[in-house]
Amino acid sequence: MAVPYDFFRTPQPKNKDKVRYHARVVVRDTMETEDIARMIASRSTIKEGDVTGTLVELAKVLFTELPEGRSIHIDGIGSFRVSAHSPSVRTTKEIRAESIQFKGIVFTPEKKLMRKMGAVSFEKVTYSNRSNNISDIEIDARLTDFFADHDYITTAQMRGLCGLSYMTALRRLQTRVKDGRLTHPGHSRAPFYYPVPGNFRKSRL
Repeated sequence: MAVPYDFFRTPQPKNKDKVRYHARVVVRDTMETEDIARMIASRSTIKEGDVTGTLVELAKVLFTELPEGRSIHIDGIGSFRVSAHSPSVRTTKEIRAESIQFKGIVFTPEKKLMRKMGAVSFEKVTYSNRSNNISDIEIDARLTDFFADHDYITTAQMRGLCGLSYMTALRRLQTRVKDGRLTHPGHSRAPFYYPVPGNFRKSRL
């Protein structure tokens, strides 16, 4: 699978009339802890619950050890460390520890990971990263056609089907769940939405 991208308008100074665009990677979806645990469990003999517990403990290690000034290295992934910022001073005597503030967490990927990612290909998304101006009637019509051949729809599929951004696609799906036309079983972040019997069916002529 290729990395998806879309074109975005590049901000220009007000005195310039030329329009410029640049390519930017589009995030298809977000994998949560449960999704990662399920994938790892499917590829090994480790139970999904054990994987989830390990990932939770890893987060705790980052939380406790990074503030101690340690760098956390994970084989095959990379290293994490804390970064800070402070006012610019002429001499070291002009600043105290209280003036230094947390800036963020720096992630440095391993060279092996970078080499592997350097070989990825790219493809333009079939949907825009910005939502199309599409009516609820048209969305329902497209869902009706979609469910004629599919048992469920995911947020990513909803984006492609209707040309919506991720959040807009999610809201449209959740609205139909509240209306009783779709059901969303499983945990709150599960990507699968199923039609409630009697909904999204083609009318008979």
